[in-house]
Amino acid sequence: MTAARNDRVLADQTGETMQFVADLRDIATPDPGLRQVTDPAVAAAVIGREVRDRIEAVLRASDADPVVLLSGGVDSILVAAAAVAAGARPHAITIVSEGGTDKDNAVAAARALGLTHEMIELDEPAIIDLARRAIDLLGVPELWEVTYAVPLLAALPALDRIDAVGPILTGSGADAIVAGGKALRHPIDSPDAVEELDRTIRKESAGNFVHDRLVPDFYPRIMGTYADRFVHVFQTVRLWEVAETFAPTALFGVHDGRPADKVCLRLACEALLPEPDRELAWAKKSAIQRSAGIMGALATAARRRAAAMPGATVYGDPMTEPFESVATRLFLALLTEDREQKGTL
Repeated sequence: MTAARNDRVLADQTGETMQFVADLRDIATPDPGLRQVTDPAVAAAVIGREVRDRIEAVLRASDADPVVLLSGGVDSILVAAAAVAAGARPHAITIVSEGGTDKDNAVAAARALGLTHEMIELDEPAIIDLARRAIDLLGVPELWEVTYAVPLLAALPALDRIDAVGPILTGSGADAIVAGGKALRHPIDSPDAVEELDRTIRKESAGNFVHDRLVPDFYPRIMGTYADRFVHVFQTVRLWEVAETFAPTALFGVHDGRPADKVCLRLACEALLPEPDRELAWAKKSAIQRSAGIMGALATAARRRAAAMPGATVYGDPMTEPFESVATRLFLALLTEDREQKGTL
């Protein structure tokens, strides 16, 4: 164990691929009093050092070539930049579709860091085929599970082309511990905001950082032999303990006149990028299921399916009507299939 700056004792740094933090300690019980780090620059220095140390521990555990899944968002860019700072040159792989939003950022980040980079672009038929495969492998058609599996399945051929695949680094888990994509109802410098932030982060992390989820063996099913090399850089007890000291003012602020989330993480990323490319740290990004265009492609496919139904264009157009109407059309089709299977039609 090692001492933290505020005299707390942090868990040891780990080279494990990930830790199910909520199974190892109580992270659900509110404890807003821990959130004493208010300066985003101080928090950035801490998180930057910890991410680099974490990656160094991962790299020490393997002699094979590291890979980074570079989505183009700040989490994966920080992971890639920290790996370079630790002396590695991971091969970058990016998965996007025709509707993806992060292609340019991923290309720019790989170039700025001097990484070899493979861009895999998926069209709508490829995404549908991968979604079918994901459903077969997972045994459930759950939206978030399937759409997260699609880009991972798409990356497998690229991994197969690498002679000796080492740790596969990802920024997975960062949003959960630093409230990525969230907004607070209270002023960020208020006591109410501290309680709101603490409650929000603990609820999400307690639900995500556990083994017994909908598909506990998700990664073995999807990644096969690569599952034990798939590294969630931010999903460790130590990084959780570091992040639970960050107050709202360390995480939320304004950049170039616009609201920004994950401010300390963005500052840490900015510090590791070459001067001309530091704006990449401030790029907006959704979850990979959306930013890679996976959900958009499947949503378009759902519209096409609805548009092909009998009479679908008599009173409207499923390609442009509100999704409530599309969902209702598809549900009515399911009711019809149910009745046909029961022999009542």
